[in-house]
Amino acid sequence: MSPDDPLAQRLATMACTGFEIGGSDDEVARDVRLLWEHLGSPAGAFDAAARAVAALPQRPEVPLADMPRRKAMEREFGIQPVEVELAAALSARELLERLAGMRGIPGSH
Repeated sequence: MSPDDPLAQRLATMACTGFEIGGSDDEVARDVRLLWEHLGSPAGAFDAAARAVAALPQRPEVPLADMPRRKAMEREFGIQPVEVELAAALSARELLERLAGMRGIPGSH
């Protein structure tokens, strides 16, 4: 399965979102596995999803001079700081890589 596959992107998005909203490793893993099963337990999905994390849309960069305004708008609208999104993406990738490497999960390799 390719990281461009919509199923891989759904798993990657779910993992990132789970960490962004404060889910634990166990909670996010459970939710991702449930979605994977719901999608038919496709072979290679976790590995493809781990690679898909890097291709998920990111916020546009803003000039350094505009950062205070951006942070104020994020607070006003309740948007997580970009640092939280980046940490979530790293956690999601690590989790998906672990799931891909686990033996005993059908289709993980």
